[in-house]
Amino acid sequence: MHLSQASSGRAPGGRRSRSTAAVLAVAAATLPFLALAQERSTASLDSPWRVSGFGTLGAVQQSGGHEWGFVRNSTQLGASSRLSAAPDSRAGLQLNWNPGTRWEAGIQGVLLPKPSGTPAVESIEWAHVGYRPLPDTRLRIGRVAPDIFLFADSRNVGFALPWARPPVDFYGFVPLASVDGADLEQRWFTEASTWRARLSAGSVQTSVTDVNGGRVKMKGRDTWAFGLTREEGGLLLKGSYLRSRLQVDTGAGVGPLRDALGQLGQLPVPGLAGALDDLSQNLWNGGFSSYWALAAQYETGPWTFTAEGSQLRVPRSPLSARRAYVSAGYRSGAFTYYGIASRVKPDKPAFTAPDLAGPATPFLGAEDAQAAQALVGIAAAAGDNFRFDQSTLGVGLRWDFMPNAALKLQVDRFDVRSNGAAGWRFADSRGARGTLVSVLVDFVWGQ
Repeated sequence: MHLSQASSGRAPGGRRSRSTAAVLAVAAATLPFLALAQERSTASLDSPWRVSGFGTLGAVQQSGGHEWGFVRNSTQLGASSRLSAAPDSRAGLQLNWNPGTRWEAGIQGVLLPKPSGTPAVESIEWAHVGYRPLPDTRLRIGRVAPDIFLFADSRNVGFALPWARPPVDFYGFVPLASVDGADLEQRWFTEASTWRARLSAGSVQTSVTDVNGGRVKMKGRDTWAFGLTREEGGLLLKGSYLRSRLQVDTGAGVGPLRDALGQLGQLPVPGLAGALDDLSQNLWNGGFSSYWALAAQYETGPWTFTAEGSQLRVPRSPLSARRAYVSAGYRSGAFTYYGIASRVKPDKPAFTAPDLAGPATPFLGAEDAQAAQALVGIAAAAGDNFRFDQSTLGVGLRWDFMPNAALKLQVDRFDVRSNGAAGWRFADSRGARGTLVSVLVDFVWGQ
């Protein structure tokens, strides 16, 4: 999500950031323990404490797409070169406490490349204390994950995903990985099906990456999310809803820019005031947002079919968009072959800056009218930095070469529409097409 008033940038050289190197070092250091993790003693299983972890060592090669950098998620730093380990490499550690009573607790941290200045506390995905008043009822207090995706609890655990990564057209825009507050989960059973409902409520404080890789602070108040899941046989169905009042720190430039547009709107030019008011609203930096999603997954024999669709609505903002993906996979022994198609389409077309140079000249003079036209162009480009408008087609292969490790190869063809590159680092208003080739090793231990 490009939350910056800059409309263009250029990638630096291919030097790998220190944060990426740290992630790679931690993930690589874990690999020798994979076999040992499978042979842990029975005594360790009897302990109320359990330590586990996960990680990904991956690299993605980009061709096409100008000099833009691939970004897997809006909270991450993204790639700064054609060949990069930054988007996918990560390492996670999880500590759970379950004494066999009604109480439980857990904490999970994920180390991955983020913008400079991001607080370490934002690497904690969740940290909570739970209590079960009934066997199928659980209350958790602390930092919890909102249940808004099919893979809401595992989108950073590559081994739990069938693909190299969650579809970026669907998952990549959301910075709300956790909510500080509480959640209540209830399970119940019918003769043929299992139901689960989870309600979360609290506040959000996170960071997103701007177009040049800088940190932008985001807060959410009055946030609550609800997820309802039904499983029967090989079919899983899920519905989700989230609402929040978001506030984004886009810098001091938004206020003066809106003031300047308001002054220009006072010129006696027919239709100008309304056009500039729409343009001012396009400079979004906060407001109410809502999110609806439906998901389905069906497993039959060696085949697995997955699909999700969503609608994000942020009134009078270029963020509003519809998203969807479909995927099919076929498993044969240790190998899984899969294909995936995804699309994100904004609700509104890109804003076209009104022509001021001619109509405003009699009131401002030729020179000031040209300056006003430039100002309107800057405002239009800044608002379009929020727009996601692209599609992706991908095919891949997963090889489970160990019970707790998998090698993945994935090739994606992306198509970004003009003024729709909010999911890319160093992007501008141009459209782009290109190819991503990804090679990853996903692993877990202590599970």
